[in-house]
Amino acid sequence: MSLFRPASVKDMPEVFLSRWHVTEASDGTDKTLHFVGYNSKEGYGMVSSPIVEFDSSKKCGKTRSGRVYQLVGQPGFNLEADYVWQNWKEINNITESQEINIFEQFA
Repeated sequence: MSLFRPASVKDMPEVFLSRWHVTEASDGTDKTLHFVGYNSKEGYGMVSSPIVEFDSSKKCGKTRSGRVYQLVGQPGFNLEADYVWQNWKEINNITESQEINIFEQFA
């Protein structure tokens, strides 16, 4: 597997994310929340920029980049998404991370 930047927000304004979860990440200074999952339309794992909005009733969130993530189905695990997440943590000097319940966080 390889890592690459997804298309620009202009070219890909919305992502349908399956086998997803939300993770809180910290570099020791700041804490941010990220969608981690499988982009079912494009066929690869993704990690979002920090989440800034979430609508629990629509299972839809917006990130700092402006991209909208539509969560499909229930939370889950995907090997490709985990590979991207593990590498993303290393690249971004993440020292702590934990999965969170997005529905409780944005209640």
